[in-house]
Parts: sequence; C-alpha cells; structure tokens
Amino acid sequence: MARPLRLQLAGGWYHVMSRGNGGQAIFLDDTDRRRFMGLVSELPDRFSFEVHGFVLMGNHYHLLLRTREANLSEGLRWLNVSYTVRFNLVHRRSGHVLQGRFKSVLILDETRLDEVARYVHLNPVRVGGLGLGKPDQRRARVIGCEDPGAELVSARLRTLREYPWSSWRVYSGTESRVGWLETGRIGVGCGGRSRKEQARALREYTEAPIRQGRMESPWEGLVGGVVLGEEADAVALLKGAAARPEEQTGARRLQRAGRPSWPALIGAAERILGRKWEEMTGRHGDWGRDAVLAVGTRHLGWRLAEAVREIPGLRYNA
Repeated sequence: MARPLRLQLAGGWYHVMSRGNGGQAIFLDDTDRRRFMGLVSELPDRFSFEVHGFVLMGNHYHLLLRTREANLSEGLRWLNVSYTVRFNLVHRRSGHVLQGRFKSVLILDETRLDEVARYVHLNPVRVGGLGLGKPDQRRARVIGCEDPGAELVSARLRTLREYPWSSWRVYSGTESRVGWLETGRIGVGCGGRSRKEQARALREYTEAPIRQGRMESPWEGLVGGVVLGEEADAVALLKGAAARPEEQTGARRLQRAGRPSWPALIGAAERILGRKWEEMTGRHGDWGRDAVLAVGTRHLGWRLAEAVREIPGLRYNA
C-alpha cells in the first residue's frame, strides 16, 4: 500500500498524531511525559514550529502546529526519534516505541482550527467510563443523546479541567502559559471582542459536547485522508504536490542555502571563546563544542547529522 502523501507547506496548520507501537503505552510515568514535553518545547527554536495545542494520552499524543517552513517531516522525525532514544535508554529497552510514521492532517480551512483544537483537548474525556467512548458516540448518532445527568456532566468537566498533560489548562485559565506555547489564535472564531470574552466563548464551545454527550468529529469530509478544507482547493493542492514532490522540501533547501558555512561558524566560535576548535573537539564533553552544535542545529539551519560529520571522532545514527 502506498504511503499517504505528506503535504509540507510554509505557514501550514497541522494536526499531528503518533501512536505507540502495537498500541502500547509510550508514557510509563510522569517523568516520561515531562521528557517528551521538554522535546516539544524545543520545536520552535529548532524548526521554527508554532505549537498551539497538545495532549498526551497513555499510548499516543496529539499536537496542533503551524510550520513557518516546509519542514513538518523533519521536525516530527526529530521529535519521535529523540523521544524513542531517551525512552529506550531510561527503560532499558530497544526497538520501536512509536508505530510507523506519524499521522498528519493539513488544515487548509483555518475556520476549522477551533474545531480541531476542541477535538485535541477533549481526548481525556473521550472514554467509556464517562459515557463518551466510541461505542457511546455510535449509539448517540443512531438514537440521539440521552440526558447525561448533572453528576456525570460534573465528572466529565472535572476530568477535562484537571487533566495535567494538555494545553487546555492554559486555555481555560487554570495554568500559566509557557513561553513556547502560542495561544493567540485558538478561540478567535468563537466570538467575543476582548481576549477575556474570547476565552470565555472558547470554554463554552469546548465544553458544550461534554454537557450534551455528543462529540462531533472534525474529520468528516477529509479530502484524500490528509487535507481538511474545501474539496476543490484540497484536490488542487494534492494534485500539485503529487506532480511536484520536490517542492515539498524546497523551502527547507533555500533556508539551508543561506546558512553560514561550517568554517565561518567555527571561526566565530573561536573568536568568542578564545580557544581553537581542535581543542574543543579533542576534549570529551567539551561545552564549547556542544554549544557550537546547539547553535548550529537550533538556529542556523544545520542538521545534527551534518554537523556531527564535521567533528572528528563523532558519529550520529539517525
């Protein structure tokens, strides 16, 4: 079976999901979750991603992203590989942690962003124990929603509001915003003039399905399985991408073409640190060498695999 076409656009909005290999857990404890979120927090600096929403479940995660460059695959590959390496080292395991390629949907119709964000944030309550699992939703579509009662609604709202591994706590105002999480766009379409009114409207919009018992899916009418938007626009985009696959990586190549050369980067480091590059690379764990790697890969467009090849004695297996 052919792989789904991966659409990579500069300025594109994406819903991204990755599941544990064979449905197994990818987070065994809160330390794993903090480790993963630490990697997510690096995406803006490393790949110029904007992170607008997230939720971590036991065996999968969801992200709502906007890419400033056409580099979605590169950033998500780094995230998944980096987490897998750390997970296996800590838990003394080997092999795959995540199942195959990550799944992504390009959100071409930006009026659907609030709907997708609601889908992401409601994951913790979309479970059978709260009457919102998949069988419950199938039954609701056939016979309609029964009155869930005040007690069950209260349990659902409490679960949503108290779930610690979701950006909803920031959007709902119960947790302070971290610097790498963008919150200015989600909720704009829900109404309200001031940011306070928009936040209140977003809370009402997100919590409405919990009170009603009907969880609408934003993925109905998905075009080609990968695009959320008007069919004509999506089909044109899919045809163009299939005909010109080189454009999917073109923006990233242009960004790399403008990066400083490795000798220029090393020369600047030697002037700033007052030491020769050979001295930095000749000492195990030298912080100057590591600083050059960090600046080159996070801010100047160098791939880690490319940078490591410039350092004698180091190897990198992606």
